[in-house]
Amino acid sequence: MKQYFLSIIILVLAASCNSNSNETSNDAKVMAMEIPPPPPPSTGSDTNYKDKKEVSEDKNTEPETIKPVVKEKKIIKDGTVSVKTNDIAASKKNIDELLKKLNGYYETEDLQNNDQSISYDLKIRVPADNFEKLISNIENGKDELTSKSIQARDVTEEFVDITTRLANKREYLKRYKELLSKASTVKDILAIEENIRVIEEEIESTEGRLKYLSDQVSFSTLNLNLYKEKEYIYKAREQDKFSERIKNSISEGWTSIVDFLLWLFSIWPFIILITGIIYIFRKIRRKRKNQAQ
Repeated sequence: MKQYFLSIIILVLAASCNSNSNETSNDAKVMAMEIPPPPPPSTGSDTNYKDKKEVSEDKNTEPETIKPVVKEKKIIKDGTVSVKTNDIAASKKNIDELLKKLNGYYETEDLQNNDQSISYDLKIRVPADNFEKLISNIENGKDELTSKSIQARDVTEEFVDITTRLANKREYLKRYKELLSKASTVKDILAIEENIRVIEEEIESTEGRLKYLSDQVSFSTLNLNLYKEKEYIYKAREQDKFSERIKNSISEGWTSIVDFLLWLFSIWPFIILITGIIYIFRKIRRKRKNQAQ
């Protein structure tokens, strides 16, 4: 009977212990849920931390690549033409009038005149749509076409590549300026400003290349050599009269004598030196001869 009561008491105590342990564990869980997590480490105020977090997030996000669409091909046309003419003044005037009609102009104009020929070296810029008309008018003119070379270069791929890089650089520049407005430390500001400076220089260089390509596509170039050959006239030397020839010979002889005398006067130190050496040599020779006798 006593053992029966002891077992009941033990079971009651065990049940009370289990209930107490469950309550303490539940209380611990509730306390753990109510305590907030520790704040992130920061060297400044909370606002500076938020700004730095935003800046770092912006640096990790890169803008999407912009790919522009080119609707038509970009072709650069240029050529070299050589034309022989009998009246170079009239031919040059015709070229001037032709360029006015086609809205062209001379980029360089060089005139050369010598005994063999007179020529113009002309570098012509004309709108690409009128390039074929210019060539056709020169070919169908009165002058003789002696040489012709025409080239066409497709720069569409390069044009698209440059335009794409330019658009992307501008987008990066926009993002860096946004980061600059959010930066709070001097170190971040200086780093962002340096990146902005580099990107702006790259944009200027890319814009210059794109402008050059656009100009080459819009205006074609023709190097035109317009020339006229001169007749080589041989002028035979007329024979002078006998008296004139004698007079010229005497004059040339007297001139030669004067030149010789002037030459002697110019070397007088050497003449004196040589004369002295010869005098001393003869004197020594004569003395030895007398001793021998």
